[in-house]
Amino acid sequence: MPFIALITDWQQNDYYLGALRGYIYSQLPDVHLIDINHGIALHNIFQAAFTLRACFLEFPEGTVFIIGVKSDADGGNCYVCMKYLNRYIISSDNGFFSLFTEDKPDSVFSLTEKPTTFPEKDIFAKYACLILKGETLLNLATPVTDYKIVKNFFPIPEKSSITGTIIYIDNYGNAITNISKELFEKNRNKRPFIIYPGNNNYAIKKISDSYNENEDTELVALFNSIGLLEIAIINASASQLIKLDLKTNIRIQFYDTTNS
Repeated sequence: MPFIALITDWQQNDYYLGALRGYIYSQLPDVHLIDINHGIALHNIFQAAFTLRACFLEFPEGTVFIIGVKSDADGGNCYVCMKYLNRYIISSDNGFFSLFTEDKPDSVFSLTEKPTTFPEKDIFAKYACLILKGETLLNLATPVTDYKIVKNFFPIPEKSSITGTIIYIDNYGNAITNISKELFEKNRNKRPFIIYPGNNNYAIKKISDSYNENEDTELVALFNSIGLLEIAIINASASQLIKLDLKTNIRIQFYDTTNS
């Protein structure tokens, strides 16, 4: 049962989605075509990467993901297909994969096609359909080892702190960071801590298990369903009330306790 899943910044009101879906169905009439999100902010590969990260493993193995965000092959960059955990991600080589995960892909293939004004249909969908028809990537594309990595994106752990950044703001105004629960626990080592979202004007001294254990308008921190640190205000927008935006820094300070 073939699956193709779509993430774009097309906002639903252009012809692009109809053209893409029509082409795919003409090639694979029985395909399951899933619209994950077409409301990504224009050219925002950070938001697109988080969106895929949040649902990637919910899709069956063999799924092909088409990423229609910042798709132009600029500066000589090519189009790529990444194979990862028995699934495929097709996008421009714009750093998307390094934002999606800190892991390395199982394999990377360069799609040696001339740039077009509609690569999502002309290139991405073409290769997605060929893969799902049973063609092997080795017969379709060129294996490569290099791909673009966005630097200065990953959290920075130090002896007494972790500095991360906000990578996604949801419709409730909750700010999701790139600091994982695994990294937090590893560096915390059972020490007390203070979380400073944005600046030192606001401080959070505990990790909540859920939103419901807190009072209205209380500023809270918790690890969400995909294990990332989230800053929220109960029944309000943390993004608006304490001015948190994409790429705002988040600092966790750890404190050593010693007996005097």
